[in-house]
Amino acid sequence: MLSVALEQGDVRAAWGQMFRLAGALLFTAVGLVPEGNTGGSDVSAFRRMPIPADLQRIMESARDSSSH
Repeated sequence: MLSVALEQGDVRAAWGQMFRLAGALLFTAVGLVPEGNTGGSDVSAFRRMPIPADLQRIMESARDSSSH
């Protein structure tokens, strides 16, 4: 998303993505990243979002195969 914002010359979105990257470094390690958040700069970094059923199945399948 940061590279897209930079390519489009969207300074506001680029700053938002840099803020998110810094937050991700801190919050992911302690489990504070909300489930389903798309990571767009137009969405609160703390907003939980629904995960579509097809993507949920893919994620569950990946978790199952990586735990073996």
